[in-house]
Amino acid sequence: MSKHLLSMFLTILCVITIVGCKDGFLTFSWDSKKSDADVEEGFVDAQLDGLPDSLAYQDTIAEQGWIEGLRLMKVRGYGVVAGLGTRGSRECPRQIRSQLIQEMYKRKEFAGTGLKPARLTPEAFLDDLDTAVVAVEAEIPAAAAKEQIFDVAVWAIAGTQTTSLEGGRLYTTNLHIYNETSPATAVRGKALATAAGPIFINPFAASEDAATARNPREGTIIGGGTALEPRRIRFVLSRPSYQQARAITSAINARFGGTDKVAIANSPSHVNLRVPPQYADDPFHFMALMRHLYIPQHQGFVDKRAKDLAQEMLKESAPHADIALAWEGIGRTVIPVLQGLYATDEAHARFYSALAGFRLGDDMAVEVLASFAEDPISRYRITAIEELGRDNHSFRASAILRNLLNDSDPRIRVEAFEQLLARNDTAIETTDIARGTFSLDRAQSTAENLIYVRRSGRPRIALLGSGLKCLPPIFYSSPNEMITINAPDEADELTIIRKTPFGNRTSPAIGCSLELSALITMLGDNPQLDSKGKVKGLAVDYSTITHALHALCQSGSVNAKFMLQRPSSIDMFGPIESSGRKESDL
Repeated sequence: MSKHLLSMFLTILCVITIVGCKDGFLTFSWDSKKSDADVEEGFVDAQLDGLPDSLAYQDTIAEQGWIEGLRLMKVRGYGVVAGLGTRGSRECPRQIRSQLIQEMYKRKEFAGTGLKPARLTPEAFLDDLDTAVVAVEAEIPAAAAKEQIFDVAVWAIAGTQTTSLEGGRLYTTNLHIYNETSPATAVRGKALATAAGPIFINPFAASEDAATARNPREGTIIGGGTALEPRRIRFVLSRPSYQQARAITSAINARFGGTDKVAIANSPSHVNLRVPPQYADDPFHFMALMRHLYIPQHQGFVDKRAKDLAQEMLKESAPHADIALAWEGIGRTVIPVLQGLYATDEAHARFYSALAGFRLGDDMAVEVLASFAEDPISRYRITAIEELGRDNHSFRASAILRNLLNDSDPRIRVEAFEQLLARNDTAIETTDIARGTFSLDRAQSTAENLIYVRRSGRPRIALLGSGLKCLPPIFYSSPNEMITINAPDEADELTIIRKTPFGNRTSPAIGCSLELSALITMLGDNPQLDSKGKVKGLAVDYSTITHALHALCQSGSVNAKFMLQRPSSIDMFGPIESSGRKESDL
């Protein structure tokens, strides 16, 4: 293969990469985490269902009202996807086209009168078959902080001739809230988020649901949405009272002390809330804990209540999780009470008392949680693993999670990996591919080799095991014909051929190591030549790489099992419909 041919092909690929990375307008499954929709719906329902008859709720903030601002906030807009070769379209409704052109001229890429002849005008850009105008929709989570990320749905506008969004990238576009003024009309409000990034088209849609065909005209941008401002949450009193609002505010600020107040009572009817920094990654834990804070502060009250809760905890029918939150709300003074339950015969009492103790920093609770995390038949196993990932300062918790990477159950291994990742544990070696387009994680394990692929939150491919590699003979061709991977029997390297969407140009044969991490890096990284003139990076999109890994595992061409994260609720597409709810609670 000549250096000239390589350089020419890499130049073509660089067009894809540069366009894709530029900021601005031209810019068997396992659900290891519940989706935002699942968590929020459950929390909202819990507030509306009424309070259990329990000491965990008597005299608490929860008795005085409810938290407002917990619904997902739907935002939407229109944007431009590029990198489609000739699979895009020129069609676009006039009003949308006019809006996009105005916004594009405001961007620095098109501003001014001294544009070089080689630069496209917005009009010419939209007329290129490499681009397509798409509808974009997302739901901003409740209590989202500024710059929090979330998944985004995109689909080609109905009536256009766009054939596929595969391999494309959405340039930065604003997502607005819409106020429904009638069943047929809506007024666009302020921009609350932006969306951008490479499009992931689920390569397994048909196999997951026989009624669902894979549609290349719609896809997801994993973690592609970014909130422009924090969502507003506040506690609404069912019976307005300045005295009660001040008492609630005092209880919250005393428990979550800091330089900035967490609660401010601006009126007798509500208390404005701010999620403390230590709960930024888990705002629903903060809100659940806040609801279980006791308002009475007279001497001896909380000490007696903590002991009474211990008696209630032993009952099989008691709301155990609520009792644990009530203890956590009281604080570290309850640890002696909790330690008295660590050795009880009742599994639920041992677990939830240790849960509260661990959250309050009791080292003795770590061993109790470890016993549940390591018990293959415990109903609390997954929750125990999740909790052990919370505290970044517990070396014992880290050791337990590392050991669980060797578990025979792949679900346990994935959960342990996720928690170690959240702790920034050194057991996980991470490499950013294509300037952070996705991450490649590696962790040593003595169990069967496992490939775990995320498709929600942040794109990641995790290799759990040792010596993961390709096993010749191999022949794989992607359904979109973008890549072909070949290796005859006893070959010492792979041969890859890459086709671009631009004029269906095909690369010369490119050599690659049999090591699986090297193959993933070669496929996903930005195109370039190393010091020896060899290709490094082919700019293949994440969904195509995902399909290739699955196919290679299924055929026995890779010495590993494959596991794909279940989709979040954003994996539903179709026309934008009104929720029937006015979303104004920022």
